Amino acid sequence: MLSLESVFSTVENTLSNPLILVGMLVGVVLLGAAGLVAARRWGWRPVPSVLAGMSLGAVLGVTLSRTRPDYASMPGVRVIEEPFCQLNGFSMMGGNELWNVLLFVPLVFFAVLATRRPLPVLASAIGLGVVIELVQQIANRGVCETQDLLNNVVGAVVAAAVAALLTRRRGKEAAMPAR
Repeated sequence: MLSLESVFSTVENTLSNPLILVGMLVGVVLLGAAGLVAARRWGWRPVPSVLAGMSLGAVLGVTLSRTRPDYASMPGVRVIEEPFCQLNGFSMMGGNELWNVLLFVPLVFFAVLATRRPLPVLASAIGLGVVIELVQQIANRGVCETQDLLNNVVGAVVAAAVAALLTRRRGKEAAMPAR
């Protein structure tokens, strides 16, 4: 059974790597500012736009600032039979698995609130997940796993649905005449 303690341990272990922490902090600052610029340019809601940008910075910092894990093959060396991407299914049986589900939640949630467009945001998040997995493998920054992608997608779908419901509800409340 998955415990909250294992998730906190996974997050603590991830953020204890100085490379990841610096990458995440730089990404949060730069992409948070980019979120504000995007909000002004495209008429998005500014606060959720900044929070979405910061969340994107955190996602990219966590996923692309790390080194290849010890359990993976040595960087640059692949056995002929080893697939480019490990094919495995959805799982929430460990801290890393739940961390991958939660990783895209803030990004997608705030992006939907900012843009009020859940389907394009969700499609972009899925595309981002695919790109991250491929870049991790090509750049030796991690291991391409379908499980990570599936877990990211599950978190993104839940976040998009919740944010879409909130956006829709706010829209209905705004359209109601004042009494």
